[in-house]
Amino acid sequence: MASIRLKEQFECNTRTATAVTTSRSLHCDITMDNHSAIIDEPPERGGEDDGATPLLHFAASFASCQAIQVAKVAQAMRIEYGQIKIDVTLDTARSVGRENDTRIIRFVGAKMVINVESSASDAKLARLETLAIDRCPIGALLDDAAVETAVVWNNLPLSESKL
Repeated sequence: MASIRLKEQFECNTRTATAVTTSRSLHCDITMDNHSAIIDEPPERGGEDDGATPLLHFAASFASCQAIQVAKVAQAMRIEYGQIKIDVTLDTARSVGRENDTRIIRFVGAKMVINVESSASDAKLARLETLAIDRCPIGALLDDAAVETAVVWNNLPLSESKL
């Protein structure tokens, strides 16, 4: 079982999402502020495949959270960049649930490949990597849950159309 590490809290913000499903359906209509999404399971797991699964949404949340942090830090550092592409893979395994006779899916590992197009120096891009990875709350959640994330950071040349 993972250990819980509490961090000092400086401020607290609240984000709210609501999921609605109906009898005999796994299709969930999700609302988040003024946004909406559909989450479902594939037919082999009882759904209709109307939307991505909850775990795929979590992977997408991790990838997009990190992409936004890389962009925000690059902008603050005044680094010129082109495309930022992040591929996330989450590994899961079934293990004992809260009751010994149940099995649940748990995260057991993650991999994140970050590709950043930029003409900035290697030193500046190394600093960008350190600062950006530290700022993603989804990554921090996995870290706090003792899920190791392997990170591959690739500095790519800025495409000529961006120069």
